[in-house]
Amino acid sequence: MQWFFIALSAPFLWALVNIFDQYLVERYSTGTRGSGGLVLFSSLIGVFVSIAIGLFVDGVFNIPLLDKALLILTGGLTIAWVILYLFSLEIEDVSAVVPWFLTIPIFGYVFGYFLLGETLTTQQIIGSLIVLLGVLLISIDFSGEKRQFKWIPALYMIVACVLVAISGLIFKYVTIGEDFWVSSFWEYVGLGFFGILLYLFVPKYREEFMLMNHEGGKNIFILNAFSEIITIVGNLLTNYAILLAPITMVYLVGSFQPAILLFMTLFATKFFPQIVKEDMSKRVLLPKIVAVGIMIIGSIVLFL
Repeated sequence: MQWFFIALSAPFLWALVNIFDQYLVERYSTGTRGSGGLVLFSSLIGVFVSIAIGLFVDGVFNIPLLDKALLILTGGLTIAWVILYLFSLEIEDVSAVVPWFLTIPIFGYVFGYFLLGETLTTQQIIGSLIVLLGVLLISIDFSGEKRQFKWIPALYMIVACVLVAISGLIFKYVTIGEDFWVSSFWEYVGLGFFGILLYLFVPKYREEFMLMNHEGGKNIFILNAFSEIITIVGNLLTNYAILLAPITMVYLVGSFQPAILLFMTLFATKFFPQIVKEDMSKRVLLPKIVAVGIMIIGSIVLFL
């Protein structure tokens, strides 16, 4: 069972990153300010990460030009989905946003079906429908007298998850014949490159970035860097767990991230409300718990 605890550490770390993201959005993207500054912080960190990888990994330039271009493109796709993800966090609780990421395997199956000629099993179709039922439930607003579906964050996250799925397919396609760190180097190069383009050609983002840098640049940089390190550690733990156990079991454990995140946000709301606040009323919390439970069941059907 050693693999289980290693695999479980990854969604725990990623949930922690999600809470950091929510804190940064609430702290620095309020009022007239948007999340453009955070987007630039998150993307420009790619410059430093790529430099760090280049210093310690040999042969980062010894890959085909097409592979470099594709990996740089994944960096641009990453910025695109991060923008949509941060937009969602501006208008929705993190515990209702992150569960949408469980739809990424579904979009992966769809792309595989239409682009690669893969077939979908009955089990995969049923599991996907159950997961979709869960994310649809968690996107319903139960706080008012009338039930309303929250279309805007749902639309943002659908597009974001599609972009994540496309980015993942490209990264895996290239990395099959290359080293993980070499591929990561060029992905972060792309992240930094497109971040620089945003800084130069999107005045609103540049102004928000400068204002954010003036108000708490050092703290934001440290927190973003720490989040990036945690994310990388989570990815490495997942890859290591895959070596010890079937990949489907590792992915299944990863699907518990929304439940872990919900527990962490409730804990933080109780003891650290200055970091994150979750609506703990029964009419809001109970449907969210049910929705997360449905998504986990769907993931079990999907991956087993």
